Amino acid sequence: MINSNYVLITSNMYRPSVGGIENSLYHLAKEYKALGYKVLIVTSDITHLNVELPEYEMEDGIEIYRYRTFSGQGVLGFSKHLTNAFFLYKRLLKTYQPSTVICRYHFNLMLLKLAGCKNITYLIPGVVKNETKISMNLTLSGFAKIRAKLSFAFHQYLQEKALEHANKLFVFSQNMLTQVSEITDRKDITITKPGVSLNRFFPLCRKDKLLIREELGLTTDKIVLICIGRLVKAKGFETAIRAIVASHKDNLELWILGDGHLFDDFKKLTAELQCQTQVKLLGRQQCPERYYQAADVFVMSSIYEPLGQTILEALATGLPIITAPSSSTVVTASNEIIDKEHNFFTAEHSIEAFSHAFCQVAELLDNDYRTISEFNRQQAKIKFNWSVLAQELLDDEFILSKKKDNR
Repeated sequence: MINSNYVLITSNMYRPSVGGIENSLYHLAKEYKALGYKVLIVTSDITHLNVELPEYEMEDGIEIYRYRTFSGQGVLGFSKHLTNAFFLYKRLLKTYQPSTVICRYHFNLMLLKLAGCKNITYLIPGVVKNETKISMNLTLSGFAKIRAKLSFAFHQYLQEKALEHANKLFVFSQNMLTQVSEITDRKDITITKPGVSLNRFFPLCRKDKLLIREELGLTTDKIVLICIGRLVKAKGFETAIRAIVASHKDNLELWILGDGHLFDDFKKLTAELQCQTQVKLLGRQQCPERYYQAADVFVMSSIYEPLGQTILEALATGLPIITAPSSSTVVTASNEIIDKEHNFFTAEHSIEAFSHAFCQVAELLDNDYRTISEFNRQQAKIKFNWSVLAQELLDDEFILSKKKDNR
């Protein structure tokens, strides 16, 4: 058992913000603590919640350090942001001399490098270049559009430099490996898999689902489809909204969890389509597992998703999954994660195709539903384990043997 070594894990955001990257930092930290390491999480004070976060706190025996970002203060604020983060990394590296440093964001990786960190593992969350193509808000104009383009160009450049300077590179899917290989010549990229909390996400019987709906104030005996994620174009939620209306199935209801700049647009859309009672925009929720358990089917409507933590959480909860296959316009890892015989792949990413899949699940027999639910839960148990990921990020010998096996 190791009692003195430190592991430093960092990204630009962490709890109480909710998301796949924040989730990975938390679970990796818990696994390293269980292995006997002392864990430092370094992040910014950025949060989706309207609260001021402390610069230091201890949570579950894990030390959390936050640098101030001075958001909204322009160039001066950004300079203070850089300085604050740089000196925090500098101090922690000197004080604790962590044996392992794991970074999940290119901006932080370059600051670590400048601060003198010599051994950085980059667990790549996504490719900025591809996210830019899909997420760029085409309604921007004038100076706002120019500023957005400059910001994306800056982050693309930073990620390319991060890939160059990281000591070890990891991705969560073949899909991600292909994308990363388009922007770097490095061949030493290891495919690994994230974990999912089986104790937090687990299936419930129909009776218990109905009870949770009552507790959540969402009482219904309909078949509930659920989408979870940031309300941005890349998630494809508009397609899901229009598809449930096009299905003409009164026994279906769609819940969308998350916030983002499209929230008001979706409210207007549901009003225009007169489907406010069938489509519920529930905002960001701190306990999404309750909503997974209350739902019947998970909808992965994304057109860009490096892996998708939500799809793993749906698997663990035993939900059947509806998703579109990968194509020139759909860049996801869904076909690497879920089984086609036990879930629902649409013919394409379109309103009509998703509507057809919604009709299929609306008529799913109870025995077929149970078969799918049990299979998906078992897949989550077998394939996705935080402990295995934690070991892979540490163990150079394991990585070398894995590369040899893949040749």
